[in-house]
Amino acid sequence: MIPPAAANPALDGGAPPPPQMVAPPPPGTDMTGICFRDQLWLNTYPLDRNLVFDYFALSPFYDYSCNNEQLRLRATHPLDLSHLSKMTGIEYSLSEVLEPHLFVFRKQKRDGPEKVTPMLTYYVLDGSIYQAPQLCNVFASRVGRALYHISKAFNTAASKLEKIGYGIEVEEKKVPNSEKDLVLDGGFVLPHANSFGHNFRDYDAESERQQGVETFYKTQHIHQTYDFVKKMRGEYGKLDKVEMSLWECCELLNNVVDESDPDLDEPQIQHLLQTAEAIRRDYPNEDWLHLTGLIHDLGKVLLLPSFGELPQWAVVGDTFPVGCAFDESIVHHKYFNENPDYSNHAYNTKLGVYEKGCGLDKVSMSWGHDDYMYLVAKENKSTLPSAGLFIIRYHSFYALHKSGAYKHLMNEEDEENLKWLHVFNKYDLYSKSKVRVDVEKVKPYYLSLIQKYFPEKLRW
Repeated sequence: MIPPAAANPALDGGAPPPPQMVAPPPPGTDMTGICFRDQLWLNTYPLDRNLVFDYFALSPFYDYSCNNEQLRLRATHPLDLSHLSKMTGIEYSLSEVLEPHLFVFRKQKRDGPEKVTPMLTYYVLDGSIYQAPQLCNVFASRVGRALYHISKAFNTAASKLEKIGYGIEVEEKKVPNSEKDLVLDGGFVLPHANSFGHNFRDYDAESERQQGVETFYKTQHIHQTYDFVKKMRGEYGKLDKVEMSLWECCELLNNVVDESDPDLDEPQIQHLLQTAEAIRRDYPNEDWLHLTGLIHDLGKVLLLPSFGELPQWAVVGDTFPVGCAFDESIVHHKYFNENPDYSNHAYNTKLGVYEKGCGLDKVSMSWGHDDYMYLVAKENKSTLPSAGLFIIRYHSFYALHKSGAYKHLMNEEDEENLKWLHVFNKYDLYSKSKVRVDVEKVKPYYLSLIQKYFPEKLRW
C-alpha cells in the first residue's frame, strides 16, 4: 500500500508548509511512551496517503537526515520508491494504509536496491502517532508478567497447604509493616503487584509505561493553574455537551485507557466493575458505595470527542489544590517549578487564597475527571450521600488521603467523609487486575442502583 510517485504535496499551493527542522533524539532514546498529535494540523488538512508523510514529519519520531527529506527538498514525493531504491541510508516507507484511520510507517536502513534492514515501526492511529515497541521489550514484559503470576500461584498453593496441615516447617514469610494496612475489612485479598509486576503507584519502577507516565505528569504540572481550573469549571459546569444515562456513559469508557496510570492497561469499564464488585463483596449493605465504585471514573469521557476531547493532562492523573502552594508529596513535584502559579505570591503560600478550616468544597482542585463527575452528580440532583460525592471528587487526591497533606483546609464534614475515602481507595487501587468481570451478568444489579440514586437521563 505504497502511494504512487507524485509531486511533493508539502510544496504545492494550499498544502501544509514544510516543518522546521528539529534535531532527532539521541540514539537509544526510548520513545515508546510518547504520543504526538497536532490537532490544529488535523483541523486544517485531510489525513490521507498524500499528506500523511508531511504530518508524520512534524513528530519527534522523524529523522531529518533520512533520504525522504532529500526527496522533499527536490520537490519529489518523499515516499517515491523509484528514487529511494537508488539511495543508501535511513529511509521511511509507508507499509500499511487504512485511510483515513490507520497508517503504518517503517523506518529502515537501505544498503542497496533490494537490501533493507527494518529498524522501527510507527503507526498513525486516528491522527495520533506512536512508536511500536520492539519485540525484545514486548518479550521481556510478557516474561515478567508470566513470572509474577507463576510466583503468585505458588504462594497461593503454599498458603492453602499450610491451612490444611502441610508446609508447617516452611519458614514464615515476613511481611513489611506497610503491607499490614492493606488488609481490607471484608477479606478481599490484595495483590502484591500491578498488571506489570511492579508495586502499585511506583512511579520510579522501570515498567513499560514509566517514561510516558512521567512525561504526562510534567505536562500536567506545568499547565494546571488556578486560572485554567476556573475557566474549565465555568465551561463544563454548564453541562451542555451530551444527555445520556449513567450506564451509557459506562459503556463509552470501553474507548478509554488512562495514560497516567502506571498500574493499569485495561479498558476503564473493567476497572470500574472490578472496584465495584470488590466493594460489594466486602460491604454488601452499602449499596451507595457499590455505585460510587462503578461511576467514580466516568468523568474520563472528557477524553472523547463528544465531550471536547481534552488532552490527558486535563482529565486524568493525581489531583491537587490550586490557588495555594503545591505540596511536596505530590508525585513528580519537581515539575511544578515551570507552573506560573509556582512563583505567584498570591498562590504559593500554604493557605494561598483560602482560609484555615474553610472546607474542601471551597477549594479549587486541578481540573479533571474527578471534579467533572462531581459536578455531573451534584447538578443532576443525585441522592448519593455526601460521602459518595466526596469520594468521587477526591479519590485521586493522593496528597491528602495517602500523605496527609492539606488537612489544614478541611472541616468536620471532610474529616468524616475522609474515613470512607480511605476505605474506598484500597479497592480503587488494589482491585486493578487482568481478571475481567462478566458485564452482562452484573449489569441488572447496577442498573437498579442507578435508578435508585440518579435520574434516568443526565446532563453532561
